[in-house]
Amino acid sequence: MLCSIQPAVNRGRQYAFPVVWAAVFATGMGLGEPLPVFDAASFLSFAPIGKAHAASPEEAALVSVNAEPQGLTFLQPPADEPDDMHRSIIDPSMGHGRFAAPGNALRRQVQLRAVSPRTADELAGFFRDVSFTLLTDIRQGEAVPPIKVDRVPADLGNKDGVERKQLFITAILPVVLEVNQRVMVDREQLLALRDKITVDPYSMSPIERIWLEDLAERYETTADRIDELVRRVDIVPPSMAIAQGGVESGWGTSFAARTGNALFGQIQAVGRHSVEVPWKPGNGMPQPFSSVGEATEAYITNLNTHPAYAGFRDQRAAARKRGEDLAGYRLVGTLLRYSERGLEYVQFVRQIMRENDLHDFDKAKLSGF
Repeated sequence: MLCSIQPAVNRGRQYAFPVVWAAVFATGMGLGEPLPVFDAASFLSFAPIGKAHAASPEEAALVSVNAEPQGLTFLQPPADEPDDMHRSIIDPSMGHGRFAAPGNALRRQVQLRAVSPRTADELAGFFRDVSFTLLTDIRQGEAVPPIKVDRVPADLGNKDGVERKQLFITAILPVVLEVNQRVMVDREQLLALRDKITVDPYSMSPIERIWLEDLAERYETTADRIDELVRRVDIVPPSMAIAQGGVESGWGTSFAARTGNALFGQIQAVGRHSVEVPWKPGNGMPQPFSSVGEATEAYITNLNTHPAYAGFRDQRAAARKRGEDLAGYRLVGTLLRYSERGLEYVQFVRQIMRENDLHDFDKAKLSGF
C-alpha cells in the first residue's frame, strides 16, 4: 500500500510551495479590500410599550426596517403665531431631556438672564434696569422680564416687611415661570405622543421611545403608565410656589435660605450635600441647593413625584379635564402632608396667598426680550 501512494506524495511535494503562496496572495488581496459596511440599525426594531413581538417561523431571521428611524413628530405652531417668534433667543438644549421640545413649545421658551445679587439693593437695581419694579403691572397682564436670580441676598432681612415681600416675589416669580415652561415643553410632547400611539400602538419610533423612557424615569414611574405620567408632568401654580417659599424661608431671610438657597422647606435626612453649607444632613435638616433655580425645580419635582402628593396631582388632573385654569389657592388644600402642622399649615399658606393677592400671578407669562 505504501509503495502504491509514494509516487503521488512525491509529485504533490513539487506543487505544495506554489499552492501555498497562491493562497497567501489571494488572502492578502481579500484583506486589502475594505470590509463591507454592516448597518446594525437596519436589523433592529422596537415593539410598543406593553406589547411583546415574536417573529413567526415563516418570517426571516432578521427583518430589515428603516435604517434611519423616524424622529419625533413635532407639533405644528399655531396659525396665528409669527414664524419668527422668539427664534433668536431659543436654545434647544433648554428642553428637559434630549428630545423634549415639540416645535411650538420650543418656540415659546424664553431664556432667562442669570444675575447673582450680593445685596438687596443690588437685587432691586437689577429689577429697575428692566423696569420690573411694579408688580401691579404684572397683575394687570404685563409680561415678566426674564431675570433669573441665582441666590437670595444675605441682607434681605434688613428691608421692611413690605419691601422684603416685594423683592422676594419679584425674584422668585420669573424662576418659577421658567421651570414651569420647561415642564410644559415635556407635557405637550407627551400629550402628542399619547395621542399618536392611541391611534396606532405600533407608530412610536425608537427615538420617541427613548425619550419617553427617560421622561418616565425622571418622574419616577414607568413608560407604560402614560396616563400616570401625564398626571405628573404638569406645572405648579406660581401663587402656590411663591406662598410656600415665603412661608418656608421667611420671605428669603432664613439662615438656610441665605446660605443654602433652601426656600421650600425640603429635608435631606441622609446622603451628602451637593453644596458646601455649615450644617450636616439629618432629621429635620434642610436640603441646600446651588441656586434658587435648582431649589425651585426640586420643589416642583417633589410635588410631581412624591407619593404624599398624589392627591395634589389627581386634583390638578381633574381641573385639566374640566378645562379649568390651575388655581393655587384650591390646589394647596391637598398638601396636608407637606408640613407636620397639617391643616393649620394649609390654612396659613392660604392666608398668605389672600393677603398678598398671589392668585394674580397664576396667569403670568415671561417676556421674550
